[in-house]
Amino acid sequence: MKGNVTRKIDDRGFGFIIGSDKIDYFFHMSDLKDTNWSEISEGDSVEFDGTLRNDKNVAIHVKKLYREYKGENNSKNVEVTSVYPGKHPMICLDAFSDQEKRIVNTISKTFYVTNGGGKVELGTTSTYRYCLVKPTSEFQIQFNLKREITVIFSPFEHFEPRTFDAISDVYKKNTQQFRIDKICSVVVSNDKNAVDEIRKILKSDIEMQVVVPFTYDELLDGDKTELIVSRFREYFFERDLFAFESPLMKDIYFFGRRNYVHELISRHNSGENSGVFGLRRSGKTSVLQAVKRASKMIGTSCILIDCQELYHHRWYKALKIVVERIVEETGVVADTSDDEFSEEKASASFVHALEIIFYDVQDIILMFDEVEQITPELSLNDHWKTGDDFIIFWHSLRSSFHKWGKRFTFILAGTNPSAVEMITINKHDNPLFNQIKADSYLPPFDVDDTSDMVNKLGGYMGISFDSIVCANLTQDFGGHPYLIRHFCSSLNTYVNENRMKKPIEVKNALYQKVMPIFVEKYADNFCKFILGVLVDYYPEENKFLERLALGDVNDDEYHRTDPQLLSHLMGYNIIENNNGILGYKIDVLKKYLVRKYSYRKQNMSNEEKWAEISERRNKVEIKLRLLVKNQLKGTYGENGARQQVLSSMKPELKPRYNALSLNDLMDPKKCQIYFNQLGIIINNNWDKAFKNVLSHNKPSIKSYFTIVNDLREDCHAKEVTDDEMNSFRGAISVLEKEVIDYFGE
Repeated sequence: MKGNVTRKIDDRGFGFIIGSDKIDYFFHMSDLKDTNWSEISEGDSVEFDGTLRNDKNVAIHVKKLYREYKGENNSKNVEVTSVYPGKHPMICLDAFSDQEKRIVNTISKTFYVTNGGGKVELGTTSTYRYCLVKPTSEFQIQFNLKREITVIFSPFEHFEPRTFDAISDVYKKNTQQFRIDKICSVVVSNDKNAVDEIRKILKSDIEMQVVVPFTYDELLDGDKTELIVSRFREYFFERDLFAFESPLMKDIYFFGRRNYVHELISRHNSGENSGVFGLRRSGKTSVLQAVKRASKMIGTSCILIDCQELYHHRWYKALKIVVERIVEETGVVADTSDDEFSEEKASASFVHALEIIFYDVQDIILMFDEVEQITPELSLNDHWKTGDDFIIFWHSLRSSFHKWGKRFTFILAGTNPSAVEMITINKHDNPLFNQIKADSYLPPFDVDDTSDMVNKLGGYMGISFDSIVCANLTQDFGGHPYLIRHFCSSLNTYVNENRMKKPIEVKNALYQKVMPIFVEKYADNFCKFILGVLVDYYPEENKFLERLALGDVNDDEYHRTDPQLLSHLMGYNIIENNNGILGYKIDVLKKYLVRKYSYRKQNMSNEEKWAEISERRNKVEIKLRLLVKNQLKGTYGENGARQQVLSSMKPELKPRYNALSLNDLMDPKKCQIYFNQLGIIINNNWDKAFKNVLSHNKPSIKSYFTIVNDLREDCHAKEVTDDEMNSFRGAISVLEKEVIDYFGE
């Protein structure tokens, strides 16, 4: 027999089912078949055998029903709970107004209403009602919704953003939080303009839930399934949940690295300090925010300090700021006056303040983000950069860490770990040297992390990713979540612009189609920004990466390379060492560097040299033709410019081209104007047309044209020496720079 679970009492392990025969059946968790107790929820469809036990109707062999669904754009089978519209027979709506009860009836024609919820009171004047609904089978398929959705009723005539606080309150109030979807909720407002108001709020806060708005008037009566589905599609499929730029402050969009977060907290509990170092936009600050949220749940006070705030001040003022942040977080009163934190008294006052704080506080984690801002040789403030402020500040902190043991630890985060790598600073021992584990870099996403992130976020947007694509994402972007998300954002844009029907499953063909578009439009900017840490702090590492990308690093060079240089690059998860063989882990970064530095490659074959010569010469010649035409026309006018071009030709060629316009004369398909002739035109008209637009002098420009022209395409059989190649590169680089400056590129 089939039926639906009408009630489930978790803590006692039993529930009730209404069978297809309209009879209520008792069932116990021990009577389940091929189903775990945790899989059962109110509203689920089940199959069972009915029997009598002590004159009571009892369901045995209870099995949760699933169905296989194969969507139009989704070739993989998706296991979906069979749920149908309706209301739980035991639902209580006493807290709702008559108008809201009518709306619940309307909603029950689209969803299965499982719980009447009740009231949520914010302050003394704001009362909201809510119910919980379970998506039907079709909704589960279309919108990747497997859990119950919170529906909040806002009875006020003017919508207030605090309604979103009521959603959070509902989640906190329900003990079975795993049953409620954290990302999606519905707001039904009595404000006729609520839909527009909520749309504005969602646009301004990228981390806001997916909130689907309706008004009371829209849902009062009738079957509004078509409207509800349409509104869900609008708010799910049109919003780009991949396009996060700022660190994640909320938990709902935090994916991966949860074990790493717990590991950081475990280190604190063991009295160990930690480091969280990584490339830009690798998720460091998001991890710190996650540590802060997780610490709060176990009663640990976790204080996040941005070192950009500290570096403006001297060490004693910085200590004061640290105490002020602890006081703000814990609520403990401590003296943070300027007098107490003068240069003479600050160290002692810091110790005294902590003694007061630890009288009421269990334990503390201090997290210093962007620590390079107060690191010697890196800080923008001379007191931290070349003075002793770093030494005194950390000596003061370290003495307290030693005193309070496991109750007081720190986490250092940033792009540059040199604060803990330097042995001495200004001939003083570095107080942070050997204070954290050598393995202090942020771990990358693995395939499971990538799959979890892109499929959960993508699922709310009507996009799923098959296992091969998830593996490719992880490989191509080295588990860097920022790069992965932004590629997925580009893919979503491509799907929308090409009007592909959602939901859609992304397979390798679509992935490979979008990749070159992403590379052309976005990848270089992302890669340049992310690798900026090497340009800023580690020029030797940056140069090594360039050589590795171009294939100029020999296999045996691994043993001759500075171990710390390799440690940085492997810690940043850019390269890997496979038994002494070095290679890139972030393929998109390698391709970026190859594009950027391809003209610096060494140890080239003759064929490779001629390929570079032809490519660079042909590219710059196109721009030089336009530059010459513009300057001649601006100086002599259309006809005068024609005469200057014709006068540069050999006498036997002039009659052939004498009738051509200026544009045709400068068109290589219509006139034989060669590279060297452009140099002759510039030289002949230097003072009048080119002196003031080219940065090098006349003899230099002439010599650069000569060097490039000596390696002509008709000389391909010639062997190009390394000296000739270096001369060519120097000359062509100057000409490339001249045209870039001229056209403002």
